[in-house]
Amino acid sequence: MTFDPAQMKHAFVRMMLTTTALGLIGVAFAIAHFMYGVGWALWAFMGFIVAAFAVQVWFIRGFARAPKGDE
Repeated sequence: MTFDPAQMKHAFVRMMLTTTALGLIGVAFAIAHFMYGVGWALWAFMGFIVAAFAVQVWFIRGFARAPKGDE
């Protein structure tokens, strides 16, 4: 593979931070829906959870589509 470990670690950390932020925002919308009765917050919650999942898929596809080297 053409990625070095430092580059892979940087991409992993970036993916984890983004996924964590999106997940926490989603949890905040879930709390708004279930505890405070904000009806539209459930849709925002689902949107942020789907976005967090999409970031993980983007991370995996980025390494899967990388050119393979002869090692």
